[in-house]
Amino acid sequence: MQCPRCHLENPPSTDTCDCGYSFATGSYVRRPSGFSGASSSTEPKKSQYAALETISTIFRVAAWLVAAVLVLAGIAALAYPTDQLKALAIPTAVSCFIAAGLQWLVLKAVAEGIALFVDIAYDVRAIVVKINSSDGR
Repeated sequence: MQCPRCHLENPPSTDTCDCGYSFATGSYVRRPSGFSGASSSTEPKKSQYAALETISTIFRVAAWLVAAVLVLAGIAALAYPTDQLKALAIPTAVSCFIAAGLQWLVLKAVAEGIALFVDIAYDVRAIVVKINSSDGR
């Protein structure tokens, strides 16, 4: 049977597609962080991409933290200008706000790129497992 979500061909006895679609309930079931392919071990399998998933999470958190620090620095430049730097307070604040937005965009893009790579790797692995199981290997 073909999965309506990813269009992958599945054996008739399959309850859940590798993409996470449940044929029994007719809905998407979020897959665990580790690959859910066939495993001969009874202990839980750790994701082979756990390090990349952690790095992606770190980039997501860093994007927000660095943006917050830059915004606070811009607010501080406006709120507490010194006499010598009063003329530079507004350009400094604007620069901090622009830098906050740009760095957030870059760090968030890196995090999402890593997450996309991991997701594609899981999907490719699922396809390889399906191909190998249909060939009788």
